[in-house]
Amino acid sequence: MSAVNATAHDALPVNIVHGTHSQLILFLVLNMWPSHFGLPLLLSIVLLSKRVKRHATFVNLCVVFIITGISSSLLLYAGKITGSEPSRMLCLLQSSLLYGMPCLTSTAALTLVLQMYFTIRAAYNGQEYREGDHFLRVWILLSAPYIAYFIAILATASIGAMDPTRVSRNRRFFYCSLENLPLTNTLTIYSAIILFATFVMSVWTMVLLYRRMMSLKALPEHLRSNASKLDLSFPLRIITFGFYIIIAMSLSLLSVTSPSSPAPDLVIASEGRA
Repeated sequence: MSAVNATAHDALPVNIVHGTHSQLILFLVLNMWPSHFGLPLLLSIVLLSKRVKRHATFVNLCVVFIITGISSSLLLYAGKITGSEPSRMLCLLQSSLLYGMPCLTSTAALTLVLQMYFTIRAAYNGQEYREGDHFLRVWILLSAPYIAYFIAILATASIGAMDPTRVSRNRRFFYCSLENLPLTNTLTIYSAIILFATFVMSVWTMVLLYRRMMSLKALPEHLRSNASKLDLSFPLRIITFGFYIIIAMSLSLLSVTSPSSPAPDLVIASEGRA
């Protein structure tokens, strides 16, 4: 039995992320502060306040970052951020949840940018955007991130269960991971496609915003107040946030080819604070 355990221990994937204890603490703080305190407070304000109105895709993205932060903190809950390797079951659970994270966050960011695009396009065309007229679209936007998430979770869990020796905390330092290049490449390609779509929609939305502002400037002063029914501050913040997500997730994808630096994981952990 000891020989079997030794063999399994020797088969652990080699450490590829070289982090320090202070970086580990920073990683946990960046994940836990927004997901356990900041975002729940923000959600309670949005959901309970009658004055603050935000679209369901924005609420959905907040929920996504809460899920991501909790998933990243599983080893802390179990007291396994350092020391001996966590149990195979715990490590596979965290690996599955976190490997679904790029699909979840990138798709959720895309749906929020898409919703901003639909709203701004309606204003640009001089139409009133009525949420009730797009019931099916809203539900597709809300469910799409979780569909992608659960597919990635099931794929990771299935592959990891077939070869548990490739699941370890040692490899990625901050969290448990699964060593499987085909799976990683597939998730990377999907996320890259979604990020590109998010970039395209963000740019096109900015173009519509610019055209909208130019058309308003061309109107006489007494007509501008009636024509301008779109609050530009929130869409601009969403688009800026979309570009930040693209940068952060791109670092995540680059970490596949240059995995030794802890910087990508730390930048991704800060997404919820944005």
